Amino acid sequence: MSVSPLNGRRSCVSLLLALASASTSVFAEDDPIVMFDGFDGCAPVHSTIGPEGGVLRLCGAQLTIPAGSVGAPTTFGIERLESAPSAPFDMEPAGPAFRFTPDTLVLTPPASVRVPREDGRRGGLAVDVPAEGGFVLIEACGQSQGGLLQSFGRLGTFGAFRFLGLLPDSTQDLGDGTITAVADGIASAYDIDTPGNNYAIYQDRPDGSRQILVTAMNDLPNGQFEYLRLDLAVDAATGEGSIIQISVLGPVNGSYILGLLGQASIRFGDLGDGRVRADIEANLVSGPQNVAFRAQVDVGVERYIFPPSLSCPESPPGMR
Repeated sequence: MSVSPLNGRRSCVSLLLALASASTSVFAEDDPIVMFDGFDGCAPVHSTIGPEGGVLRLCGAQLTIPAGSVGAPTTFGIERLESAPSAPFDMEPAGPAFRFTPDTLVLTPPASVRVPREDGRRGGLAVDVPAEGGFVLIEACGQSQGGLLQSFGRLGTFGAFRFLGLLPDSTQDLGDGTITAVADGIASAYDIDTPGNNYAIYQDRPDGSRQILVTAMNDLPNGQFEYLRLDLAVDAATGEGSIIQISVLGPVNGSYILGLLGQASIRFGDLGDGRVRADIEANLVSGPQNVAFRAQVDVGVERYIFPPSLSCPESPPGMR
């Protein structure tokens, strides 16, 4: 079947990250670890903060308004939610959700929002987007065992979340199997079990399919190497899927090339036992070059999720 690259991330996430701009606020104390024992006394708090800036705290949550963010005294508030919106896909709450108000102002410089979490398990910061039906995972600026922090030009409802189940600490030794490939007439065989930068991993997707990432590298004479990366979407229930991208790096026609996905097709074999078996035919594009590529894939994959990115406009002390 013919396939094409998948669409990018939802536009709402890009909009939210655009609001996280440069911050001059200072997180002036060590990041606390807050014990989650029922939160007795966590009634909503409010405070009037003027152009000089200020800080508001509630049960591990913190709102820092930098100087000059508002032009007149403004009432800000933090409320711990008894019932939170839906968690992001494949995640669970790592602490309570908090609503920061008002959510109608554009704050320049942006405010610093900190939410607590129970532990440092793999996860991230999320914001409630009603149009998306609940929380959407976004980048944090700072993280610690006890909390996550980011700067925002508009307030809202935020929470800390962690991925369901335990995750390996690294991609080392994940997956198994082999790939045989021919790029521009040059044949290569890759063994995922070979020590080094070789692994085969998956992450579940909301539509029931899995996003597959396979990377493999061979050392060649004279200090050269060849590298193959396959990004696939696979649905074991239907026996179908698609190619997101193919990347090849290696000595082809006497030089190294990087091949990005041009035209391609993929045909899957039996997927019922959790292994990925597929035949790939592709035309890889590298500048003006078109490189014929074909591969036979038989790999076992293991679940792994890369740590969320940290994007800090200006690292606040205490959360680096």
